[in-house]
Amino acid sequence: MSFRAYMRRLLLTHPKLNPYRFSPNYTFRFLTSSFRHLPHFLIIGTSKAGKHSVLSYLNQHPDIKAGTKHNVGVYYFDSTFKYKSLSWYKSHFPTKFSKFKIIGEASGTYLNHPLAPQRIKKTLPQVKLINFFRNPVDRAYSAYNHSSKFGWEHSSFEAAIESEIERINLMNDKPELKINNIDPVNFLQFSYLRHGHYASNLENWFKYFKKNQFMHFSTEDLDQNYDEIMNSLFVFFNLSEIKLKKEDRKNIGIGKGKYPSMNEKTRDFLIDYYKPHNEKLYNLIGKKFDWDK
Repeated sequence: MSFRAYMRRLLLTHPKLNPYRFSPNYTFRFLTSSFRHLPHFLIIGTSKAGKHSVLSYLNQHPDIKAGTKHNVGVYYFDSTFKYKSLSWYKSHFPTKFSKFKIIGEASGTYLNHPLAPQRIKKTLPQVKLINFFRNPVDRAYSAYNHSSKFGWEHSSFEAAIESEIERINLMNDKPELKINNIDPVNFLQFSYLRHGHYASNLENWFKYFKKNQFMHFSTEDLDQNYDEIMNSLFVFFNLSEIKLKKEDRKNIGIGKGKYPSMNEKTRDFLIDYYKPHNEKLYNLIGKKFDWDK
């Protein structure tokens, strides 16, 4: 394992060791947290689905501040929740004296985390929730290559998903494992298939939030209809529509084009694997995506 991968793993499991906690900038933002906004919207899903591009488009609107300083997610409500405070969370956002009317952030693991909905409901009961779903076959392979690139994953893709299917079956037999054994490293880095079970994850959210608090899109639609999708979000936020500038996709599939194509037999297997999950999603949100290929 590389030093970079080791340090990331260490900070995921022991976030209190993060040296940023002691920087002057963090101290100032933390001390002024009571004067800072909580977000009006969250992009909750999914990882490896283009949230950096969405944030960039949203930030073209003069009344929106989307994302943090470096356009990374805050990940407050997921695996590291017990280490954080609400003041820490608010420290990431603009002050109430800023020009922005709408504040939001994008943490792509919120959709998948079993405890995130109830935590968010308690803190942000009226928040608007946005999903950008990516073809789960492509998302799984992208996540695998991301883990491989950073030295977290050493198995072949086929071996990795076989092992994960065994873990998924175990959790289906013992649902309490989904709640009681959420290891931040395994949850983030070795959930290639499970994070594509969109419908099952979304059902958990519908227990806490009304359906009219959600908007759902696909990453593939964003490529073709970015202007229409973004303006529908501006309306969702009760803001005026604007003319957007076309931008290149940002941070989509780290290493895209540098890793080999997926084995065709593996792809066919995953298309079949996800069909019932996708159909369940289509019925749940009343929208269908062209993913069966």
